[in-house]
Amino acid sequence: MGGRRVLFLVTVLVFFLAGNGSRARAGGAANPGFTGLWEYPTAETPEDGAGRFGLAWASPYAFYYVDLAWLPWLEVNARLSTFDNIHVTPRNRINDRGDGRRYMDKAIDLKVMLHRSREWRVPSLALGVTDVMGTELMKAWYGVATWRFDRLAASLGYGTDRMNGLFGGVSWETLPWLTLKAEYSPMDYTLDRAGGLKPHPNAAKARYNVGAALSAPWGTELTLSYQRGEEFVVSLSHRFNLKGTFLSGKGRNTAYEAPGAARIAEWEDVDLKKLCGEIADALSRFVRARDVEVAAGEKKIYVAYENYGHSSQAEAMVRVLVVLAALSPHLDEVTLIPKARGVPVVRAEFPGEVLFGIRARDLTAKDPWQETRFLWTEKKFFDDLEKEGKLLYRSERSQRNRASHEFKAMAVYEPRVDQTLDDDYQSRWSVDFVYERRSSDGWGAVADVRVPVWSDVDIYWEPDVTQKTRLHRAAVGLLEKIRDGDWLQIWTVSEAGWLDKRHFGLNHWQRVYSRDGRWWVGPRLGFARDRDPRSFSGLARGRIDYAAEGIDDDSFPWRLGLWAQGGYFAPDLGLDLQVDAGRFLDEDVGVRASAIRRWDGAALGFWLFYTRRSSEALTNAGIHLELPAERWFGSWFGNPSAHIWEQEMPLPSTWTVDAGRMPGKWRDPERLLSQLRPVELKKNVKNLLEEFCSFEASEPNEQGKYGLTDYLLR
Repeated sequence: MGGRRVLFLVTVLVFFLAGNGSRARAGGAANPGFTGLWEYPTAETPEDGAGRFGLAWASPYAFYYVDLAWLPWLEVNARLSTFDNIHVTPRNRINDRGDGRRYMDKAIDLKVMLHRSREWRVPSLALGVTDVMGTELMKAWYGVATWRFDRLAASLGYGTDRMNGLFGGVSWETLPWLTLKAEYSPMDYTLDRAGGLKPHPNAAKARYNVGAALSAPWGTELTLSYQRGEEFVVSLSHRFNLKGTFLSGKGRNTAYEAPGAARIAEWEDVDLKKLCGEIADALSRFVRARDVEVAAGEKKIYVAYENYGHSSQAEAMVRVLVVLAALSPHLDEVTLIPKARGVPVVRAEFPGEVLFGIRARDLTAKDPWQETRFLWTEKKFFDDLEKEGKLLYRSERSQRNRASHEFKAMAVYEPRVDQTLDDDYQSRWSVDFVYERRSSDGWGAVADVRVPVWSDVDIYWEPDVTQKTRLHRAAVGLLEKIRDGDWLQIWTVSEAGWLDKRHFGLNHWQRVYSRDGRWWVGPRLGFARDRDPRSFSGLARGRIDYAAEGIDDDSFPWRLGLWAQGGYFAPDLGLDLQVDAGRFLDEDVGVRASAIRRWDGAALGFWLFYTRRSSEALTNAGIHLELPAERWFGSWFGNPSAHIWEQEMPLPSTWTVDAGRMPGKWRDPERLLSQLRPVELKKNVKNLLEEFCSFEASEPNEQGKYGLTDYLLR
């Protein structure tokens, strides 16, 4: 009870001492990584799409984490916890004698913001759970309230299990780079155990934690604290932002380039052939666009193009609009038609006022979105306009072969985290040499040779992750639209070749999309055989049994998989939900479900399999990550790129290797079409245009942040 009185007195004192100043950012990381004080969470989260990665040394514990506001009201923290005084031998025998490696535990923590307050009198409210899956060694449920007044925040909450009752504390941002934090901590460390051993067998010497956090302008934070009355704790973290420039933690650069020539004011004075030629030339210079077609009607401009150099289709469209705003006279309407592999996908129709707003950097005079339409488009849209006599001029398809061939080299990092291994953290660094071929009639091709540079991976069920140079992928793909229509669009994607490091064969997808692309259904077919892991590009004689590290020479080598697929895109959350049900390559029947959050090029999501050949209730689960290269390196090199780095990482340490298998893929419908779905493209273009036309950004800690109740009731 004495500790609670001290906490109350400190809270009151700090309220009186707190001065005025700019509104403080949301709190930093607690030891395990989630937003909080030292050991306990607060009712705060990072901005939507933002987060941090870092590590904390709090002997006998050490935490390595990645924390992210996955939804505006949901914070997800993935962490590795290690115990300095508990070890595991190569035969997975747990001991406290120092034999073997330190014990490692993987965990996921979740925090739901029920209500996010806009004034200090009413607190923000959150509910959460720690260590929600796996061993659940540190599981606890909690509820917490946070009052924020300018640079001061006070929190009070209650937790179960190891959190052990009532907790709370205060944080005070005394300077832009210095935050002081104090916490009342009744944490019961004696409940932590691994294999019957306790890393902290005795109760903490004191129920308080105090310290300071030092923040750098570029997003790095260093903390030093005294915790449990017995230990100095140090942590280091860095903020990132999936919506902006990733490593800097800042928003995206909106300084889009455009021609500086004087604009002709009146439509009657325009030489249409010259204007269309200037637009096509400007798009090649200021936007990384190819296969450009420009046409003009009565006070209308039509532009079809294929983005080849920007990871965001919305950003490419905004760049096209900026160029048109610089060159065009007054228009009644401008229509943009982005393509994929030369095939027109969607039609965006903007009123002419949008170009005025872009020139003035102000879209508030008249809301253009009431008259803007995003629709699936016809393959022969220009031909139909010409037949109807609605075109006054139509250019030839310019730069048809531009960017048809692309060569690149890129670094690849492949981590392996598995506590069942003798070395629980293994990795491989490689360099990929890639050639890509683009066509203007639906075809595409890739050849990717992976050259290992350094590796300490030694996992018997992954014999292909070695120091051997191998053909990682070589495939040819075809995108086709087989039905036009306002209400339904039907697309097919087919590809064949060396699909990934394990499979040779073919994939075929068919997608039936709803009017705005929100819903879709369709089948997927996979027909593949195993590759020889010891060969550059050869195929295995029979089926490889990865779990037994052998080849069944008598088996028929080809594997067949067939799935019924369906998906839904929630535009207000940018959330892709997908379910696949059918027969997997290993002849096991089951379901794959995924939920992927998209931030216009970047994506992070979770997936899981459940099949009849299951392990611990589910066959496998993991994380899917997509990071645009230009947001990793664009702030340093300044070069736009359409390359998106993809990684899938399994979460459970033990899982059935030959279960829930699907053949690898190069460019599925999600990679080719998802950003161009009308509902998604309109949302992203609107956000980027409003950002481009806004001189004053809103408060960083107010962007994209609201509670679950706000979302449900609005």
